Amino acid sequence: MNANQSVLVVDDEPSLVDAVATALRYEGFDVTEATTGRAGLAAAQDGRIDLIVLDVMLPDLDGFTIAE
Repeated sequence: MNANQSVLVVDDEPSLVDAVATALRYEGFDVTEATTGRAGLAAAQDGRIDLIVLDVMLPDLDGFTIAE
């Protein structure tokens, strides 16, 4: 069961974020979406994310920086 498990999806391609988020929600995950590195970092820092699906080539703040 994936109830109460949260995933953050960060990518600058909104259609990709939507596709991944839709698939994860179908499987029962609570999904947070971000389309910028800064929004992804802010969401990751709130402390309720269990897993991050992260693009490393974001235009404003790269994924490696977020992962640190």
